[in-house]
Amino acid sequence: MFRFEHPIYLYGLVGLALLYLAQMNIRKNRLDALKRFSPDGLWSQLIPSYDVKYIFRRSTIWLSGVALLILALSNPQWGVRKEKVEIKSTDLFIAIDVSNSMLSDDIKPNRLERSKLWAESLIRGLAGDRVGIVLFAGHAFLQSPLTTDYGSATMFVRSAHPDMITRQGTNISDALVSCMENYSKEDEAQKVIVLITDGEDHDLHAMESAVKAKNKNIAIYAIGAGTPEGGMIPVSISNMQDYKRDETGKPVQTKLNKPFLSDLAQSTLGKYYSLENGESIIQSIKADISNMSKQRIAERAYSEYESYFPYLLFPALLLLLTDYLLSIKWRGFRMGHLLKKSV
Repeated sequence: MFRFEHPIYLYGLVGLALLYLAQMNIRKNRLDALKRFSPDGLWSQLIPSYDVKYIFRRSTIWLSGVALLILALSNPQWGVRKEKVEIKSTDLFIAIDVSNSMLSDDIKPNRLERSKLWAESLIRGLAGDRVGIVLFAGHAFLQSPLTTDYGSATMFVRSAHPDMITRQGTNISDALVSCMENYSKEDEAQKVIVLITDGEDHDLHAMESAVKAKNKNIAIYAIGAGTPEGGMIPVSISNMQDYKRDETGKPVQTKLNKPFLSDLAQSTLGKYYSLENGESIIQSIKADISNMSKQRIAERAYSEYESYFPYLLFPALLLLLTDYLLSIKWRGFRMGHLLKKSV
């Protein structure tokens, strides 16, 4: 495949062509004037310095040099290659539950803080994969789009807090939809959602969203934050520490909904893990992802051009230098005499 890297310079050839036509017109007018002044045979005697063929050859040398210089500046390129490449990248969204129930301290220091620490460890274990952050409670929002800037992704994870979302609840369906909508349109990368939640107060549409994810070859790994025994939800009332209570004044007990999260993950290509297992989960998830069908062979056409401007630049400079040498005197000897003698 042939192309010019900087085709804008080719407009200079148009100007050069106009200059050539102007020179032709000037030479014609001079010849007409000389013919009216004297016969052809007397030119060399009356005007020794005027040689039509010599001037034409010098003009040709100069114009050719400038033309080659313009072509060199436009940088003609050629070359295209297709090769089969192995796709190994993963686009991974970490969806973190930031509802008030995640403040329960049935796992220390509390569910949310443990989830954030685990998510940071997961991000540190990535290599070349893109990661995005989605936070959710009563609704979900994109905190960080897919990126390989793990530093910024970690910063967004650390900033996660229930105060960031006013509507409380655990809208898992909205979290899954937010992740799916923000994936790249390309299908080359393996798509994975890591859902960190206690699964409490789940909405009725979560399983429907999981089925849509499965149809798009998206694996969901559900990480259960909390214990089946559960714990209470701390709240601050008039700067006093208390626990969330129901209408009867009894403290609300929040429990990990393991059966639901397990069914949700298994409805796709993912699995369920307990957050209490710590960093050992990360290696298991990475091993699962590596065994998925993401490592498929895809034929990708890409262009690898080789520049040919040096092959034009050298003769261009040589021609311009030749024209310059022909125009100067060297101790009474003009280089242009050689060109005249060769005619």
